[in-house]
Amino acid sequence: MGTRLQWIRRLGVALLAGGWLACAAAQGAGTALPEVPRRGVNIVGYDPLWKDPAQARFQLRHLQAIRDGGFDHVRLNLQAFVHMDADNRLPAAWFRQLDALVDAGLKAGLQVILDEHNFTECAQSVEVCRAKLRAFWQQVAPRYQGAPDAVIFEILNEPNGAADALWNDMLAENLAIIRQTNPQRRVIVGPKFWNSLDHLDTLRLPAADRRLIVTFHYYTPMEFTHQGAHWTPEFQKLSGVTWGTPAELQKLQKDMDRVKAWSDQQQRPILLGEFGALESAGMAQRVAWTSAVARAAEARGFGWTYWQFDSDFILWDMKADGWVKPILGALIPDKAAAAAPARDPALDHLVNAPSLAAWSVYGDTGGVQTVPCALTGKACLRVGWMGAKANAWDVGAVVPLSAAIAKGDKLQALLWARLDTDDAKARAVVPLLLQLGAAPYTAVVAGQVTLTNKLEAVVVSGASGDAFAAGTVNLALQLGQVGHPVLLSPPYVLKNYTPAAKPAAK
Repeated sequence: MGTRLQWIRRLGVALLAGGWLACAAAQGAGTALPEVPRRGVNIVGYDPLWKDPAQARFQLRHLQAIRDGGFDHVRLNLQAFVHMDADNRLPAAWFRQLDALVDAGLKAGLQVILDEHNFTECAQSVEVCRAKLRAFWQQVAPRYQGAPDAVIFEILNEPNGAADALWNDMLAENLAIIRQTNPQRRVIVGPKFWNSLDHLDTLRLPAADRRLIVTFHYYTPMEFTHQGAHWTPEFQKLSGVTWGTPAELQKLQKDMDRVKAWSDQQQRPILLGEFGALESAGMAQRVAWTSAVARAAEARGFGWTYWQFDSDFILWDMKADGWVKPILGALIPDKAAAAAPARDPALDHLVNAPSLAAWSVYGDTGGVQTVPCALTGKACLRVGWMGAKANAWDVGAVVPLSAAIAKGDKLQALLWARLDTDDAKARAVVPLLLQLGAAPYTAVVAGQVTLTNKLEAVVVSGASGDAFAAGTVNLALQLGQVGHPVLLSPPYVLKNYTPAAKPAAK
């Protein structure tokens, strides 16, 4: 342990020389408000690395990627209780993993929040929680007493349930443990009831301790941010919930103003410790909400920490090994230009709205919902299955075309689709066509496509044999006999598009 602490102290000296001097000056001042981390992301809370490092999704190299992405801190979500022995002692292997993350984060130039994250256990039993939480800080606080000021402690994530009634007592006793070895360490604390802003007034903080940062979490409205969340029974069947009306935008501003008023009155700095919208909300809506919340927090001087790097609400696509660029751009405006791909000239030939919301599903289905999709940063529409129908057209998904079509116009319809099944041998041949949207439903361009359990592009193309007025033609996918639920991407219908010729090879 002595060697470890000596190394951390040497690293602290190097960091101070390289730019942490302002933090140290504030710490030495004693009465100055602590510096708040500005832009960060939650990491490793549900990663297998804690039980089997060989199965880890998160790699130490990701810490440098986070720094390069424009972030200045990470919040390590430490669910340590399950690793404790009968005497509530944490094993050496667990500390080695934690040390490695802290060391790599500091080397990358990040501030590192150590967040004890066992909120579920604390909601169920105060007696068990209090004993384990005290044991956690009795071990962790002295271990990092020589670490740079860039290491920050957070006593407990989202106290709720049984912990609510005694939260101020629990906060005080653990803060006292921390202050025995870390008298000037920045410590994050938040109100009861899931760190709700509605309960900021219930916090009882020691007036003389000015090294505290107050946190709150924001997922309002939950019906939007948690639609389709399997762990919330009241929201797991929700889909298609949108956000962004004037009233909803005003609600966001008022909520942030309430936190700002409390912060000014109490002279306590604020960190928005969690916020995010689940993939099932749809990418465009996630971007709009995420950007609005981040900018509202920044406008009031709050720092923020996005939930979360991967798993769900994701910012980093582990399969693609890269950022979910629209979300990165929403969080870090400087990255927005890099996040936006160059405009495809084919989009100038669109004759429909390429969005999931454009689909209209008819017939007897097993329900329709928006779900995460294998396309990076995308979502798909899931059309349920209620059994084979007499005709393929008895169930379908249609999208109206917005432009008029002249005789001879070349039309191309493209989307990504798959059968929602694990059966690799599953196949379904379905009609994909452009047709009149009313009787006699004349086909303008018709074809058949094969769906499998892999998300693949399906295309139909051809020339129109007649002229049709704007708004009279639909793209239609007939699903009455597919045999499985189907996932559909946003559709694209192009008119008179000719891809540019590739340059000849030299």
